[in-house]
Amino acid sequence: MDIGSQLRAKRIAAGIAGCTVCVKCQISRSRLSDIERSYVSPTEDEVIRIDKALDDLSRAKSRIAAVAADEGWPSWRG
Repeated sequence: MDIGSQLRAKRIAAGIAGCTVCVKCQISRSRLSDIERSYVSPTEDEVIRIDKALDDLSRAKSRIAAVAADEGWPSWRG
């Protein structure tokens, strides 16, 4: 599996929208799509930024879910 497919799989498994990743790592949505589909090879910097954005966003989702649970909000699974 190439790096673009790995990044896409990680993003989908985390339930994070592509546009959210793009805002966080400052690349265009079309560029992310091209990387994920292996139409283009990402630079090393892009891979690092995308991977870090996914990690940061996953942690944020976990913290938000924990706060929601502490406040008695129901959990949703998408």
